[in-house]
This record gives sequence, C-alpha cells and structure tokens, in this order.
Amino acid sequence: MTIEEAWKETDKNNKEEGEEKIRDFSPERETPPQETASGKVPEENISPLELELKKKEEEILSLKEKLSEKEAQVQTLIAELKKEIASSLSRQSMHEREMKALKERANEELLRKLVEVQENFQRALQALKGSENSPLKLGVELIYKQLEDLLKKEGVEEIPSVGSPFDCNLHEAEGFVETDSCPDGVITEELQKGYTYKGKILRPAKVRVARNQKETQKETEE
Repeated sequence: MTIEEAWKETDKNNKEEGEEKIRDFSPERETPPQETASGKVPEENISPLELELKKKEEEILSLKEKLSEKEAQVQTLIAELKKEIASSLSRQSMHEREMKALKERANEELLRKLVEVQENFQRALQALKGSENSPLKLGVELIYKQLEDLLKKEGVEEIPSVGSPFDCNLHEAEGFVETDSCPDGVITEELQKGYTYKGKILRPAKVRVARNQKETQKETEE
C-alpha cells in the first residue's frame, strides 16, 4: 500500500467514526403518552410541566367557582340591604305622616277651644252694650279682637249661613221654619256659628232652615 492509499483509508475511517458519534448524540424521538381506556393519560406518562399546568388549571377553575359563590352572596346581601332600607324609609314616612296628623288634630282641638273662648267674650260684649267706654268693655273688646285676628291668621274662617242654601256638609239643621217669604231650603236663622280650618270643618254651623209650602206643593204637582 502506498502512502497516498494509506491517507485515503485513514480519512475514510475518521469520517465513519464522526457519523457514528453524531448519531449517538442526536436527540431521540419521544413517543407521545399513551391514553388509557377512559380517555385520560396516566400521570406517569405526563411530563412534569404538563402536570403542573394541569394543577394550575384546576386551581383556577376552583377559584372561579368560589368567586361565583361569593358574588351570589354579595348580590343577596345587597338585595336584603335595599329591602331593609326601603322598609326603614317606609316606616319613617309613615311615622312622619302620623305625627303630622296628630299635630293637625291637636291644632284643631286647640282652635276649637279658642273659638269657644272668643264666643264667650262676644257674649260678654253683648252684656256690656250699655257700658259705653267703660274700662271693662274696652278690655273685653281688645281681647276679643286679638282672638279674632289670631284665628284668622291660623286659617280659621266662619261658615256662611243666613241667606245661604243649606249644605249638610257645612250646616247642622236644628229645625225648620214654615214661611212663604223665603225660598225652600234656605237658612233663615243661625243658632251657633260654624268654622272651617284649612278647608276642613272645625265645627258645623247650627241653623234653622226655611220650609216653603208653596214651592213644595208646586214641585209635587210638577
């Protein structure tokens, strides 16, 4: 063998050894994990990274379920709180209405008594008609006028009676007067003054009402 042939043989051997080393160090192909009959891959066939990801997914799912439960509880608490607030406001409103009504009734009772006091002073003035310019009469007149102004200021008004048609909502009939000179159903006499307070009846007026026989007969004939 010549020197040239020896070199060629050596290069050939080195080349074959290099290819074998490359094959030895090349990564082997991993076989995919085999599934069981149930369709699940056994944990021993799952890589550590995939196993960790699976655990994290399960934890996230569990946290989502707990979050949904907490949100439902919060919504329930909010609904109960709204209901309690509405109930509280309703009770407060009802209490305010009751207090207002109670105050109005108390005011009505007080004004009714003041009306009676005023009427007593009016009777006293009638009894003092002959005592012109006497200190007593002047004092009574002053008190009467003050009471009259106070009642008007509070919204107390007299109910019209004599000459007005009888109204069962405003007047209380104490009797009838047979007459031909006055229309039937018209008030001819006032026995006691009546008053209203802010549009409500404080005390009805006690009156006598005309009964015109001619008008009654004419209506009957018609």
